[in-house]
Amino acid sequence: MPANIIEDPLAIDCVFSDGVTTQFDLNGLPNPRLARDLLVGLVELIHPHGTLDAAGSVGHYVQSIRDMTRTLAATGFTGKARDLRPARLAEYWIGSSGLREGCTRRMLQAFHFITGDLATDVADFAAGRAFNSQGNQPQLPPYSEAEWDRLVQTCRTIVDESYAAHRQALAAAERGQHPRECGWTPENLRWLLARLGPVSSRDFGVEAGCTQGAVQQRGGFCQASAEMFPTNDALIAYRLLFGAYSGIVPDGIDDLQVDDIDWAGDATILLSYLKRRTATESVTLPRHAVRLLEQWLSYSALLRSFADEHQRRQLWLGLSRPGHFVIGTGSASARMSVQRWVIRYGVKNDAVH
Repeated sequence: MPANIIEDPLAIDCVFSDGVTTQFDLNGLPNPRLARDLLVGLVELIHPHGTLDAAGSVGHYVQSIRDMTRTLAATGFTGKARDLRPARLAEYWIGSSGLREGCTRRMLQAFHFITGDLATDVADFAAGRAFNSQGNQPQLPPYSEAEWDRLVQTCRTIVDESYAAHRQALAAAERGQHPRECGWTPENLRWLLARLGPVSSRDFGVEAGCTQGAVQQRGGFCQASAEMFPTNDALIAYRLLFGAYSGIVPDGIDDLQVDDIDWAGDATILLSYLKRRTATESVTLPRHAVRLLEQWLSYSALLRSFADEHQRRQLWLGLSRPGHFVIGTGSASARMSVQRWVIRYGVKNDAVH
């Protein structure tokens, strides 16, 4: 059972994998709006969505919420997370501990991953380099050959299955009609999504002539959305597999743009990417990486057509969750998302770098 936010008085109720339940009270903080936004991010970090699975671990994050809201309120900030700016965050993080900075950074990243509600520069800043050292973190051992093979095979399976489902969904959409007049069928749901884009269940219901509750009761909407548009799980699988095929480092892959692709022939791509440790580099992609990139561009084409101008330029686009119109791009939540993905699919217990 996932963690649950209690609105009045503000609190978070947690149920961990060992059955232990704990509630943390956040009532009486000077900025409950910011505190609630941070709680939204915290819920995403707690089991079963994330890796926090004990009261002591969650307690550090709750204390960080209290510290951040009180410190910012003392400087005159009483807005929500969407009102934050990099300068204000920098001032807070420079003056805080490594633990407080790390916890609040991760909650803001998770909040943006779910809601897309942070300003672009704030989301990028929260995903950037920390000001404070967070202790000695020994380098993780490299993957064994068996783990590497399992990672590639897991990615390959997700890539193949998600693309096949997408192609079938597009074909079904071509046979569909408007569900308001012609019924609640799989083909009609996909037909309407192809025209509306990755809307929420509430907005879908408005167009289909029913309530959000009726959309959920009738079923099929989330599955249709997951097949029509790339989910975050599929996006991660494509990115990891592309790294395995191309040999490009993760920080070069995460921020790729469509304009970085130089088609030098039917089966040849020269890819330019920014390697943050050095500078811009170029590589001629191997054939299997070219085919994977072509497939990704086909898979993400429908979603890309509904994205704004900035998002459309990004190579990697995916929905945070099926039925949630939050398009993820770049590396703002990449590390955290990949950590959860690797654990969820049983590839390895440690985080992928």
